[in-house]
Amino acid sequence: MSDKYPTGCLPLTTAQLKAQARKIESAISFPQYLWKNEADMPILKWDELFERWLDRRIELAEKYRKKNLCLLPWEIYKSLPVSDRKSEVYAWNQGSLPSCSMHAAVHAYQTSLLTAIALGSPLSYKAFNPIYPFYIAKGGSLAGGLDIFTTAEQSNEGGFYPVSAVGGDNLHVDRRKISEYSETAKKFQSGIVFIEGDYEKKIVKACRALCSVCFGSGRFFTSARTDENGIKIMSGISYGGHAQCFTGYRRIGEEEYIFNQNSWGDTYGQSNEDEPASGAWLGEEERAVYWRDIENYGQPFLVFVEGELRRDAALYNEFALPKYPENWIA
Repeated sequence: MSDKYPTGCLPLTTAQLKAQARKIESAISFPQYLWKNEADMPILKWDELFERWLDRRIELAEKYRKKNLCLLPWEIYKSLPVSDRKSEVYAWNQGSLPSCSMHAAVHAYQTSLLTAIALGSPLSYKAFNPIYPFYIAKGGSLAGGLDIFTTAEQSNEGGFYPVSAVGGDNLHVDRRKISEYSETAKKFQSGIVFIEGDYEKKIVKACRALCSVCFGSGRFFTSARTDENGIKIMSGISYGGHAQCFTGYRRIGEEEYIFNQNSWGDTYGQSNEDEPASGAWLGEEERAVYWRDIENYGQPFLVFVEGELRRDAALYNEFALPKYPENWIA
């Protein structure tokens, strides 16, 4: 698997660990950002105020669920009318390059955008080409991997390049387009929240609150199986630095699951619940595989788009929100 789809998430150096600590220390609280009305997207603290915001989002998500409205990002994507869907790309395949870190960040951003639209933000869905911010973060190179901290910095400060501007080729870079569309990319900067420690509790809560998380780990899954609850879950552990995205939440009895979106194409197959074949669910046992060394690759981070922070969510939208799939296991 790793020969066909090379891993490429790097552990942090001592200098990077110190730089990351400074970034986290200088983060601001959620309301401060809203009041300052600043142009650039912030780095926000995971503090008590942010926890309250997550709690409100969880309450809202439960209201949608009780109405049988499904806010899984891939279902939102499929339900969007043509006028609101400016790209036909949902999940990227990194192909032969070790660019998994930026593919994970871009997918987290795209799913955050889909959630914002479903919750009422007046935005359109766009896909963003991962190879351009990867190339920039690498200092003008496509060789070798990239750590999660540098990925977070590029996502927050440099932003993302829309496919509508640079095209959908995520294996090659046209250097002329970097300078031509750098200001365009800054319109799609990501607000971020670094997650420190207590990963099981915090990341599961973030996914339950309809957030998406970018992360790296020294372990990854190469296949999928069906568990005792009938859910397609990750299986087949292998080793090597690799970055992915957590997005989506469900609960069956006492078991909580979050969705693990990868960038290796349709590696995991698709169940009759119609989730992406490029990802699978993680129960508590599977998630524990990642917690063992996740912080070595840079602290995982949540992403936010501008509209998600600027407007309160509402239980309505201008298009019909999706229902849960017919074969969905509640």
